[in-house]
Formats: sequence, C-alpha cells, structure tokens
Amino acid sequence: MRAHDIILVVISGLGVIHGLFLALFLWGYQKGNSLSNKLLSTLLTVLSFRIGKSVFLEFTQSIDIKIIFVGLSTIMAIGPLYYLFTLSCTRISFRLTPKYFLHFIPAIIGFVIGLQLEEHHSKTLPLALFVVLFVIYYLHFLVYLLYSYWYVRQQKAGINSDTFVLLRLFFYGLLVIWLAYVLNLFDDVIPYVVGPILYSIVAYVISFIVISQGYISRINHVKYKTTAVTEEQSDHIYAKVLKLIVEEKQFQKTDLTLKSLSESLHVSPQVLSQVINQKSGSNFNNFVNAFRIEESKRLLHLEEFKSQTIASIAFDVGFNSISSFNTAFKKQTGVTPMAYRQQLSK
Repeated sequence: MRAHDIILVVISGLGVIHGLFLALFLWGYQKGNSLSNKLLSTLLTVLSFRIGKSVFLEFTQSIDIKIIFVGLSTIMAIGPLYYLFTLSCTRISFRLTPKYFLHFIPAIIGFVIGLQLEEHHSKTLPLALFVVLFVIYYLHFLVYLLYSYWYVRQQKAGINSDTFVLLRLFFYGLLVIWLAYVLNLFDDVIPYVVGPILYSIVAYVISFIVISQGYISRINHVKYKTTAVTEEQSDHIYAKVLKLIVEEKQFQKTDLTLKSLSESLHVSPQVLSQVINQKSGSNFNNFVNAFRIEESKRLLHLEEFKSQTIASIAFDVGFNSISSFNTAFKKQTGVTPMAYRQQLSK
C-alpha cells in the first residue's frame, strides 16, 4: 500500500474509532438527558459502522456483497435515530415506546435483503434494481433529516438555545455526510474515500464544539420556566390556537388537552400555556371552557336542541362530565345550564 493510501486509511479510520469511543462515553454519561445521550450514542455507533464499511471497501481488494448492502441498510437507521434524538431533546414527556421502533422497519428490511445477496447477483440481477435500492436508501435518510430539522425549527421558541444549536449542528453534519455519499455514487468525479474523510472531519469538529461549549451536559428537554417568546412569536402561536379552537372547533373534543394541542401546533406545552395566559388572561382549561360554554348557550337557544338533555349538550360541546359542565357554566354565566334554559323559556 502506498504512503498516500496509508495516510487516507489513518485519517478515515481515526474518525471511525473516535465515533465509537464517543458513543461508548455517551452511553454511560450521567449528566444531561440520559435518553438523548443513549440515542446519540446509538446514532454514532451506526454511523461508525457505516463509515467503517466504506473504509474497508476503499482499501481492500474485495469485499463480500453482503457486507456492502448490509452496510447500506444502516443508512435507513440514521434518519430515524436523529429524529428520535430530536424528540428526546424537545419533548418533556418523550418516552421510547414500542411505536417508535416502527421507524426502523425499513432498515430491518434492507438488512434482510443484504443478507440474501450473493456475488453472482451483481451480474444476474438488473442494474435498475440496485439503482432503485440506492435511491430508496439515500432518499429515506434525507427525508428523515429534513423533516427532523423542520420539526426542530418549529420547536425553537420552546427549547433552550443550547439544545437548538446542538440539534442544528448535528443536522448540518449529517447533511454533509449524506451529500458526500451521494456524490460518491459518481465515483469518476468524487473519490469514494471522500465520504470517510468527511465523516472524520465532521466527527472531530462537532466533538470539539460540543465538548468545548459543554452542550451535552446541558441537553435536557426542560423548557424555560419563563419561556423567552417574542411578541411576534406569541401573536403567531395565538392566531394558530384560535384557528384550531374557533374555526376547526377543537374545543368540542372531550380529550383535548394542553399537551395534545401543543403537539398539533408543534410548540412545547409550556410555551402554549404561557401564550394563552398572556393573550387571553386565563389558563388553558378556562380558555377552552369559555368556548364550550358559548357554544352550549348557542345550542340552548336553538329550537332543534330544546328536546336535548343538558348532559347531551355538555358532551356535544366537549365536556366529559355533566358536573364539570355545570361548574364551568355557572362560573361563566352565574347560573346553571338548567336555570339558563328555564330563563329562555319564559
């Protein structure tokens, strides 16, 4: 092996080793968000395996086609891992429940496909099939990457600045790696080893920034106690709240909660609560109940609802119990729903 090749092996190999050591460190790191650390550790492990395969592919005479396509299948695990990492950093109640493992089904399918391939398939199977597989693998990665970053930007108002900067940093790093590997498909223009070398550079640069700034120890999904939301952001969020509550009448949902509404709006519950308090002068429950009561009063005035029971109207407008409806109605109008109906009939 030429000295030039040895240097390239060392540079690209160091990135892989660095990634594995950092992954091992994060797995046992106690500060910050434990789940985020473990997800990031897993992401780095998968990346190191993927890059390691590329190093072997570049500097060995031959490599089993199974290893090539099993390595490719790991690309479809990188996107979901980054997505779950972003969720763990931005959602207070995030837990790794079984439904989230569904995101890894494409990677598992790709892994199984890789194990089925034999050397003769590279000659007997149509080239178009391999092209389609490459497109699926790389497009899957890119879609997850872009969607995750879009989600992070939606959450910007409700997460601390360190978390946002770190998630953005990883996005750019992964995007550079994705771009390098896509360009590697045009091997005549971009040498294949560019991918591993870029990974090494990205790994060391991000590690230096993260460690020097202490981001990892400050990653948590606890939002500001008094969240820094600008007036413009607050107006924008409140307008979206009113659209959902008034125009789409989501107040009629008996299972509407601060958490479910915040997820629909892609903001944290803390930010949503703060905005509603500032703009309406009441907490979330009173805010929603006000619309429910107004709707119930409208229904009580309608001729076709005069035969409806109070309980039926309560459920129609979103209350899940007659007692809570009576309490909220009297609090807002000064009388019970039944007394209000009797006043209308006089």
